[in-house]
Amino acid sequence: MIKRTLVSILLLGLIAVMFAQAQDLFISEYLEGSSNNKALEIFNGTGAAVDLSNYTMKLASNGGTWSATNSVTLSGTLANNDVFVIANAGANAAIQAVADMTHTVTYYNGNDCVGLFHGDTLIDIIGVYEQNPGTDLGWPVAGVENATREHTLIRKPEIVSGNLDFVDGAGTNMDNSEWLVQPQDYVADIGMHTFDPGGGQNAATPTFNPPAGVFSQPINVTISTTTPSATIRYTTDGSNPTTTVGTIYTTPVHLTATTTLKAIAYATGFDPSYVASGTYTFVSQVVQNVTQLRALTAGDGSVYMVSGEVVMTFKQTFRNQKFVQDNGAGVLIDDPSGVISTSYNLMDGITGITGTIARYNNMLQFTPVANPGPATSSGNSVFVPVVTAANVNANVEMYQARLVRFNNAHFQETGTFASGTNYTLVDDSGTIVFRTAFYDADYIGEPIPTGNFSLLALVNQFNNTPQVFARQLSDWGNVANDDATAVPATTQLIGNYPNPFNPETTISYFTAKAEPVQITVYNQKGQAVKTWNLLTEGKGTHSLNWNGTDDNGIAVSSGVYYYRMHSGKYSSTRKMVLMK
Repeated sequence: MIKRTLVSILLLGLIAVMFAQAQDLFISEYLEGSSNNKALEIFNGTGAAVDLSNYTMKLASNGGTWSATNSVTLSGTLANNDVFVIANAGANAAIQAVADMTHTVTYYNGNDCVGLFHGDTLIDIIGVYEQNPGTDLGWPVAGVENATREHTLIRKPEIVSGNLDFVDGAGTNMDNSEWLVQPQDYVADIGMHTFDPGGGQNAATPTFNPPAGVFSQPINVTISTTTPSATIRYTTDGSNPTTTVGTIYTTPVHLTATTTLKAIAYATGFDPSYVASGTYTFVSQVVQNVTQLRALTAGDGSVYMVSGEVVMTFKQTFRNQKFVQDNGAGVLIDDPSGVISTSYNLMDGITGITGTIARYNNMLQFTPVANPGPATSSGNSVFVPVVTAANVNANVEMYQARLVRFNNAHFQETGTFASGTNYTLVDDSGTIVFRTAFYDADYIGEPIPTGNFSLLALVNQFNNTPQVFARQLSDWGNVANDDATAVPATTQLIGNYPNPFNPETTISYFTAKAEPVQITVYNQKGQAVKTWNLLTEGKGTHSLNWNGTDDNGIAVSSGVYYYRMHSGKYSSTRKMVLMK
């Protein structure tokens, strides 16, 4: 009986290939793009029209079971060699233009599972049922990590049926996978499917050595294929090579600037390989910390790397944003393309963030160009300066994207928190805008606190208006300094703003107690040009203004200056630039 069954299955498979037909419908494309750009494409290659009322698409979220709500029974008739597209109602116009229906079955993220059923029988699946690879993660496909998250998956032309073993079908590289992996929001093929079950064997896809990544020095890339006597053509302009287009590979490819390298292999007796692609990113400048990053030119496309570790203090699914900081400064990571595929926990350390910087409504944002990889530490604490509303309003650039603490503050408004709303936070120094920018925060819909409290908040800027955001309910405290994330008992030189500056800048520092402080400005020759001898009144954040003059009141020339803070055993030096 078993032998007969196997023979029957093999015969059916052989007949399907001979007549270029599939045994049943299968998922031909899976699109998990930015925001609501999500769609599923089902292909009919059976050789005859199919009544779709016998088919259901189901969603299983976060490792759970099939949803009764986010499932849909299809309707209509699907012609042979045609596709049926289910889209998210909020998908972009390009997806909507080819959609046959919209439904909540597309309410998936990369860690959710979708299945195609014929009657009560599962015939195809994306993901592993009742397993969750992790929040902000997905399953690997064709050697691409987290490929079911923020990628488009397209079934190869030679595939003739669904696969209930998703891991097996996903494969470990481009050659042994059933799928082609495209970047986020790739929609060029949605609404059509190339079906060629009788196609020949493909040449092995070329590989690059070293693999694509981030580099600071010129490199030579070797391209190879395991197919004997194959010819390789490659391009460096982002276009796809073919058997007639592109440079024939003979010697390693020398790269000195950011380049997308693509290659194809072809040989007698083989169909051409799939196109291998890799982006080699070259860093314009490496800096040690976020303070140095913030002093660099923004908006010109230069790629920067922060070699030191930063700590993630908050993340949200909106544009895959992350707030990161070190003990001197912070920056908002804006990652709409999902370049950072590693999932991090709050207070994880991340080393080697690499990307570009630009201003959005005066808020400095960092757009990554490479995934920095696994967390390099966890459970970190960060320096949280105690500030006032007046401090932040006057020095918002210094505090952007950082956690700060307000003590003895209260709200002018009463009622309950609504999302996307501005409120007025008041302390002894004045007021500042508190915005409920995190729409899924646990305090939305909760009563607005009354009376005085301490508050941990992230600093944002919208045009010329400083704003602060709370991350969660636990950021509120009834008394000052009641949070373990709080201010360390160490004296710190915080930094200066603006930097570069003209004609004056504000130098800020923190002291753990009432103690003498000396701050000295030096020129590039190491000569002291301005010195302050100060006595702080107690623990807290302090500041002073330098107007670009020396101890005799004479204006100094433009250029690079260094300022050093010395207090007890503590000493720290930073750089600033006076521009005239």
